Amino acid sequence: MDRIKFVFSITFMFSLLFSICPYMCGEIFNAAAEEHIKNLVLTTMECRHVPGFTLSVVKGGDVWARGFGRADISAGVPVDNSTLFAIGSVTKSFTMVLLGILLTEKKLDWTAKVMEILGPEYGFVDEYRTRESTLKDLLSHRTGLDGHEFGVISGYPETVSREELSKNLKFLPEKKAFRDGFIYNNYMYMLLGHVAEKLGGETWENLITSRVLTPIGMSSSKLLKQPSDVFIYGVAQPYILRDGQFANGTRSIYTIRPMEPSGAILSNGVDMAKYIRFIINMGKTDKGEQLLDTELLKQAFIGIISDTSDNYRTNFFLTQPTFPAFEIPLGYGHAFTEAFYNGNRRVDHSGGVFSYITLLWIFPDQHIGIFASTNGPAVNALQMKALTTTFYHVSDILLGYKPWINVTNACTFPGPWRNDTVTEFGAGEISRELRNAKEYTGFYGNNVLSGIHVESDDKSNTSLKFTMGLLNGYLQSTTDHDRFMMEIMSPAEFYAPFMDKNNVTMKFHVTFLRYNNECTLLQLHFNMPLNFTKQGYITSTRGQAVNNGQGLTTSINCVISVLAYSFANNP
Repeated sequence: MDRIKFVFSITFMFSLLFSICPYMCGEIFNAAAEEHIKNLVLTTMECRHVPGFTLSVVKGGDVWARGFGRADISAGVPVDNSTLFAIGSVTKSFTMVLLGILLTEKKLDWTAKVMEILGPEYGFVDEYRTRESTLKDLLSHRTGLDGHEFGVISGYPETVSREELSKNLKFLPEKKAFRDGFIYNNYMYMLLGHVAEKLGGETWENLITSRVLTPIGMSSSKLLKQPSDVFIYGVAQPYILRDGQFANGTRSIYTIRPMEPSGAILSNGVDMAKYIRFIINMGKTDKGEQLLDTELLKQAFIGIISDTSDNYRTNFFLTQPTFPAFEIPLGYGHAFTEAFYNGNRRVDHSGGVFSYITLLWIFPDQHIGIFASTNGPAVNALQMKALTTTFYHVSDILLGYKPWINVTNACTFPGPWRNDTVTEFGAGEISRELRNAKEYTGFYGNNVLSGIHVESDDKSNTSLKFTMGLLNGYLQSTTDHDRFMMEIMSPAEFYAPFMDKNNVTMKFHVTFLRYNNECTLLQLHFNMPLNFTKQGYITSTRGQAVNNGQGLTTSINCVISVLAYSFANNP
């Protein structure tokens, strides 16, 4: 009987090895290099407080993939090659590929006009931008429209459809002139997903599955549709770091409806290796099927607009002689950033969904690609340092260089070459007593963002409480009349990224504007002023909120009505 069990075990092991070898058993690293990579990952996971880490490497037709740490700490489930992670904005390149497939079929290209596909019910803030915007403009984040990141993190009710939000992007304000600069904008990729729906005649969810994931062979990958999707077996559970210990992530926040085309794919190391090969092979699957015009994919790699914002990896690019290596940024293309690393052309992108942080690097000329994802601790800076130090090390091995990142400096990076950036927000401002807190309370709506509920704080006479979609917190009064400081208190995944080394949370300016001595407009300052109009008022072209007792206006001076409509549970 024992012999039968032994033979069965050996047979099963060989059959399993045979089934996974095409995806995992390439001769990419020798034993010493593999041991160095393993030690580096485990070292940086410990010092950066990362609970789980998946890593896959492609070189030509070979793949090396490994899992590290825990997918589920309490159950003791390890991360392996089948463990799914939320890949966040790496999803954007999948939406780009989907559009490329549909454009190939329609004999169109990236210069197709967006509104000619969508129709007259859609538009942007001005006629010129509405008329001239192409798919290329949206893909490269050069529309000049504000990204309204507060809307992305606060979320939307289930009742808000992709079509509805897409139509309301006409209210998204200009931050820069059209095609005059880079502004990362998740809303534009949601809109691109809606463009795909118009071209393909189905939902983005069906199209991305049937036209992209399935043909590439990414059979394990799925979509984040509801919070429970990341709290099931087979998915790395999201974690946050609380008082030095890992705690479960906040369940309710894991939905990005209706913005799935910007970041809703769940995938693993094996499937992402197939995707890397598909990209390296210029749109051809492992079965030899050409899904899109190769020229469209070549154009996607070309950086067409300079990204002058903070670099997503380390808030800086490597330069010499400060570092032993150098990077030259060329710009953002179509869902990829183009750069050179030590003279080698690289296209890359990062992704983040709260506790999940992901990185993808591809060296197309060398047929090399690296993918990794993490499931905590919901502190972007820590996770990105764990990822980038690993990527620098692995890239050097693949490209034939002596690695300059190793176990001795991975935890001090960017030291010893340069000091890390340290942020301190200070003690805050002096509060004042609110003699009439109720004059500020009410519901303030916005045509693109979730509305803000403001109510009195029963426990303090110097602050108000607010709720904005998934966000909760306080508006702390200041010595300036009608000016407050917004402090997000929950969920932890939202305030942790805005916390300094002393655990002081970054606060945002909020100003209440008045008309006829009544608070009618709430202005939230986040990159640019975001206006929320109090229910029962309308916003005029002069930035005032004026009373409209009838719910409608015929005044030519009043252009935006939010009397009865906003993306929130309107009271």
